[in-house]
Amino acid sequence: MLLTYKYRLLPTKCQHTALAALLEAQRQLYNAALEERIDCYRKTGKGRSYIDQCKALTECRRELPEMSALPVSLQRWTLKRLDDAYAGFFRRVKCRGKPGFPRFRGKGWYNSFGFKEFSGISFNGERLYFNGMLGGLYVNLHRELPPDIHSCVFKRTSRKWWVSFQVELPKVEKRAESTTIGIGIDLGLNVFAYQSDGVVIANPRFSRQTEHEMRRRQRALARCKRGSRNRQKAKERVARLHQKVVNQRTTWLHQQSAHIARSYDLIAVEDLREPSPRCAFHCFMRSATRKPPDNV
Repeated sequence: MLLTYKYRLLPTKCQHTALAALLEAQRQLYNAALEERIDCYRKTGKGRSYIDQCKALTECRRELPEMSALPVSLQRWTLKRLDDAYAGFFRRVKCRGKPGFPRFRGKGWYNSFGFKEFSGISFNGERLYFNGMLGGLYVNLHRELPPDIHSCVFKRTSRKWWVSFQVELPKVEKRAESTTIGIGIDLGLNVFAYQSDGVVIANPRFSRQTEHEMRRRQRALARCKRGSRNRQKAKERVARLHQKVVNQRTTWLHQQSAHIARSYDLIAVEDLREPSPRCAFHCFMRSATRKPPDNV
């Protein structure tokens, strides 16, 4: 099975600039590939596949030195991201849902790039090395990383950079069929969830704790002139506060789900039709019939 290990990157000032340049190059590649698919369908009535665009990428790398200077696995990840967006579009059309056709990405709406395979990049246990990056990119290894790395993704949140390694691990052995302790969970409205043994999980409501500061920062953002540097700084302050709430929710959900998975042998959760902010907890509970490994 594949597990993701997420770590904080600690780039230098020059590496910050290099990461931003890589991100911008992949954004332009994504938009160019999307435009190629749209134009091909308008002219011929047929679409372009991921394989077709990989072949076109090979030709572009021969003609453009700035593209050949980057690892091919990095650019193939961008093309695969677009292909996945098209696959999701057709799946939603088939299910008669809201289609959501893939859109062109602006500078503020493209914050990640990655390596489809762990080739063209190396990791010595402390730093990442690949073409397009000045020197080694330091990784804050706060926990041990297994050796079999499948792929990796770089993501920018506000001013911080993160890397997520997809690692192949052996499957965890299932528990015995005989269960001794079972639990039923019903997600609530006023509280987060009710358990069948009488335990009530309260909703922490992290957003309400920061709503006063959020209003203050958003008012400061609205007063700034569009395109100015002060507006960019105010926008980053709002984004940092949003990210703080996201981090609090994610940490709390992992703590609750890990506690429940380790305490009960059988877990039953109601089937929700519509997605909600608690869907991460719900999806985890549906598959939490076995204990997670200690290193996760």
